[in-house]
Amino acid sequence: MPVYPHNALKTNTIFEVVKRHGGVTAWADKHPAYELVRGPSGAGLDDLYTPEVTNVGGLDNTVSVICTHENDHLKTVGIINEIHGLTHDGQPARGVPKVFGTDYQAVSVGQKVSHDTPDRSCINSTTAADAARLSGQPGGYIDGSGTPTEVLSYALDAVDSDLRLIVEALRQRNLYESTLIIVTAKHGQSPIDPTKLAKIGDAVSPILTGAGVDIAQITEDDVALIWLKDQSQTAKAAAALEADRTGANTARIDEVLSGNALAHQFNNPAHDPRTPDIIVEPIPGTIYTKSKAKVAEHGGFAEDDTHVALLVVNSGPGHRDAGVVTTGVHTTQVAPTILRFLDLTPAALDAVRMEGTQALPGS
Repeated sequence: MPVYPHNALKTNTIFEVVKRHGGVTAWADKHPAYELVRGPSGAGLDDLYTPEVTNVGGLDNTVSVICTHENDHLKTVGIINEIHGLTHDGQPARGVPKVFGTDYQAVSVGQKVSHDTPDRSCINSTTAADAARLSGQPGGYIDGSGTPTEVLSYALDAVDSDLRLIVEALRQRNLYESTLIIVTAKHGQSPIDPTKLAKIGDAVSPILTGAGVDIAQITEDDVALIWLKDQSQTAKAAAALEADRTGANTARIDEVLSGNALAHQFNNPAHDPRTPDIIVEPIPGTIYTKSKAKVAEHGGFAEDDTHVALLVVNSGPGHRDAGVVTTGVHTTQVAPTILRFLDLTPAALDAVRMEGTQALPGS
């Protein structure tokens, strides 16, 4: 039988909650796999748009912020159509979605790409000059203070321009003051400071295989997630990694999580096969790759990975004056905030009930 990404979810999504209460829902993203937001029911979306960002006809847009933004802009056009009460491709629909949005990939690419490589197929008369200017230029940040390179600056400006188009469309439809706009990210990139970058390749697997540990799966970016063929070898594997950390530290290990230390933060791998048996958090700036294509990655728990932008805009009646909330918050609080704004109970989300997640302060 077919298995879809949404079949992997164990808890419902805000799209399912809104749809169940009669609202129209829509989402746009970079891969068809993001149909997972439909939720376990598979019925959470009225309109899904996923123009693939990589390897379309052999083209990988993510080698260039210009090409990536061209893909992002397709989704912007789709959202504007939805604001006008249509589907993303301009067909008749049930009305403007109650909850909708998109992923923008250009900033992520601008942070990661080692050198911009525009492809002719995504360059047009309006981007030709920028393509010539940015071709071969480095992405990422210039310094540890977060000064963007020209490549990243282009990505930031491009996303800003698309957000402006969405706001203008909302104003045209007299929807701006009744719309809550949230801009955030699901992860950051590490390292921001280019002097901390250390791409060392897969330095974890040799330690484990050398200790006679059988690896079932290892996923490495700026973190190493390890599943073992035999969970009884967990202590042995962790000991081998700790020995490297306190010795030569060939894998640039900062912390090894396993056993109770891992189960206290995540599900217990003894009962949940999705949870890795061991997590290796390296010294910040370390990436377990020797690829020359990237200068940053994500997946770990470093400050650069986990501290992301969060902007909430409410211009309707009763809105608060602009300001900065200094209370610590989590991106998991975005979903219950959206439901509260729509006068729906956040407790309709399984995860909110299970984890006691609160809406954002002031919402």
